[in-house]
Amino acid sequence: MTKIGTKLLVGFGIFICILLLHTIVGQLATKQAVQSHDTLTKKTGPAVRLLSAIRMENKELFLLVENRILDGKNRETLNRVKQIVEVDFPYYISNLVSLKKSLQASDSRAENIDSIAMYASKSIALIKQVNSSLLTSKDYEDKVKMEMILDIQKNELSVFSKEIDNRLSFLQIQYNKELVTNISNLSNTLDSNSRFFLWASIFFIFFGLLITYKNIISIVRPIKELLHNVNSIKTGNYQNRIEVKGKDELSMLGREFNKMSDSLHESFEKIKLKNKELEQFVYIASHDLQEPLRTVNSFTDLLTKEYKDTFDDKALTCINFISQASTRMSLLIRGLLDHSCIGGNKELSKVNCNDMVKSLEVDLSTLISENKAQLDIGTLPEVEVYQTEFRLLFQNLINNAIKFRKPNLAPVVKIKAKEYSNFWKFIISDNGIGIPKNKKDKIFGMFCRLNSDKDFEGTGIGLAHCLKIIELHNGSIKVDSEINKGSTFSIKISKNLHKQIA
Repeated sequence: MTKIGTKLLVGFGIFICILLLHTIVGQLATKQAVQSHDTLTKKTGPAVRLLSAIRMENKELFLLVENRILDGKNRETLNRVKQIVEVDFPYYISNLVSLKKSLQASDSRAENIDSIAMYASKSIALIKQVNSSLLTSKDYEDKVKMEMILDIQKNELSVFSKEIDNRLSFLQIQYNKELVTNISNLSNTLDSNSRFFLWASIFFIFFGLLITYKNIISIVRPIKELLHNVNSIKTGNYQNRIEVKGKDELSMLGREFNKMSDSLHESFEKIKLKNKELEQFVYIASHDLQEPLRTVNSFTDLLTKEYKDTFDDKALTCINFISQASTRMSLLIRGLLDHSCIGGNKELSKVNCNDMVKSLEVDLSTLISENKAQLDIGTLPEVEVYQTEFRLLFQNLINNAIKFRKPNLAPVVKIKAKEYSNFWKFIISDNGIGIPKNKKDKIFGMFCRLNSDKDFEGTGIGLAHCLKIIELHNGSIKVDSEINKGSTFSIKISKNLHKQIA
């Protein structure tokens, strides 16, 4: 496994361990809270409700028996008394006895439960005796029997009912205290768990983020530094280096990048030296080639002037071809020399495009006048460019727009500009002969001519000059054209040339 992969795996593993630990601690805290809740809902709560129900039944039973003794005609009272004595009371007492089993023998509540059960049994026995004694209306008329029943009611049932009520009241107080304690414990448990979870979550999140941050920094920092150095190399700066620490893949990449940067620096220095040698060669060669061409032109002129009458028409035609060819060769050499010199003086300056185009109108006034051309110039901006080359760009495009015109139609050249966030866009359009669609990609090549020398003069280097100048300005050029409808050149020029130089 790679070292970066190991680092990521360790970070991920620690994060998983943190999540597992947090889950385990959460389960323990939840279990504690559940235990408190179970005690509250399964033991204390039901006990409180049971005691309350028995107490209510006991009071109701005493009042019903008293009413039964006083009014024997109410059958509903008798039925309700039987319901409580035979069903409800035995059920509640059995539940109360079951509740006693959860108590320790030394618990005072156990003794009270036994007392309640005893008094309840006695009360039930007396109430059954009363019910069996008062069966008919004659029983209510028997004074001796009624005195005995009233005595049972006042001296025994009343005492048993009060004893049951007092003991139930005592149990209620005890269980209510336990209920309050359990609720308080549950609340405290939930509160402490909540605080614990909050701080534990904050700690675990912080710890996890710290590990993640350190891993990200250890990976992202070298990548950012590498990107910065790549951008520096794009601008020609080979001095920046990546700080190499550690033995992982990114460190290895940094070392290899530094080696590559040194190699590129050395290679570009050699290329610069070769370019200088090539420029000197082109300059010297062009000048050396111009001399024999001037000699040829001089002697052809001399032959034409001095021996015109001696030569026949065929010889004069040959001499004329020689003169034209040497002149064209001279122009090609001059074009090559100009092409090699483009970008030689990289000095930016502010150029007002409107003033520049006006000066070009003066320089091209003869061409404009002979072709009756019209220049429609919009509002052009002030730009920071390489002045000489930029002027040559517009000169070539305007010259071509006028030169490649349709017969018997005055050329119209329109120039306008649009501003964008990072570049200027210049649009130069004409109404000339147009460019075939299958030739649009070839017109910027060296010595590319789409028309014959008889129809249009030129060396085929002008648009190659334009492309080189636009690339020098970190821009692009696009042409849209239709045959016999004209051409439109769209040129983008970067606004940030000073940053590239820096």
